[in-house]
Amino acid sequence: MRRTDISYQKQRNISGIDEILCQLSYCLHKLDSIRALPKYRRTYQNYVRVITHKLRRKYPVQAVLRDGSVTMLHNNLELYIRAQFGYRLYDYTSDMITIWSLPYLNDNKMKVKLCGVKVESDTFSILVNNSYHYLPAKGKTVVDVGANIGDSTIYFALSGACKVIGLEPFPKNYELAKKNIELNSLSNKIIMLLAGCAAHTGYVTVDPNYEGSVTSRLTGFTNGIKVPLLTLEDILNQNNVSYGAVLKMDCEGCEYDNLLSTPENVLRRFSHMLIEYHYGYKNIKEKLEKSGFHVTVTRPRISRKVKLMRFGYIFAKLN
Repeated sequence: MRRTDISYQKQRNISGIDEILCQLSYCLHKLDSIRALPKYRRTYQNYVRVITHKLRRKYPVQAVLRDGSVTMLHNNLELYIRAQFGYRLYDYTSDMITIWSLPYLNDNKMKVKLCGVKVESDTFSILVNNSYHYLPAKGKTVVDVGANIGDSTIYFALSGACKVIGLEPFPKNYELAKKNIELNSLSNKIIMLLAGCAAHTGYVTVDPNYEGSVTSRLTGFTNGIKVPLLTLEDILNQNNVSYGAVLKMDCEGCEYDNLLSTPENVLRRFSHMLIEYHYGYKNIKEKLEKSGFHVTVTRPRISRKVKLMRFGYIFAKLN
């Protein structure tokens, strides 16, 4: 599978001021390590080596903690989480991560196990850093478009959702998500669908052996199995969801065709939305505001992997 050029990549879909500010932020991002230096010094004995690897984005790196124990750091976010919350918060064992407590739930007895966590995964940000706190999941049905290995669906279930409907189009990720849901005894709350979200109902060919990552965009393969494509209206209707649902969408670019083509009355069946945008926000913001939502956006950042990408979050609440 390859990432293809699509029209909104070439459009100025952010304001001129935002473009200037995200270019400046991109140039100054290495200063983040200087600002975090006191935390790194408190956490790591070999903090100079750790920071050097962070600046070079060279992982994994062996870190010596202040109690003398040794651990492997696999990405920048993991390095930060260790320093921010303490190194006893979680453990890696081969392909398994065990998170011993979730600070935002005020439950020190809570334990989450996940297999298939990858270096570039958002798992720490979701489960430890509470990055989806904007969405009021408690007592609601959550539609999770781009469920990946199930970390976000598990987050919403633990946060009190009455039902979570997770969509994941890559078979390997889908199987990992089901395994992780079973590991955490949440099968009664979470429905996982091997499906993608699209502007029109149909099918896409997907290689069953492809290991999708958080940056994988669903563009189809020459050979493979047929995976269903569902519209947002399909998802709501097939799962008997009426009004007041919550939408989380992180699908590496599919958000534009999906949201821009969805009728306004269907969008209003959601009370809250959190959408990760990847190529600017202006057209989605305009559509949601026209549909009756109060919309805020985070300032865009430039991807270090895809230089055309201007990504961030859109938060929407139905008026």
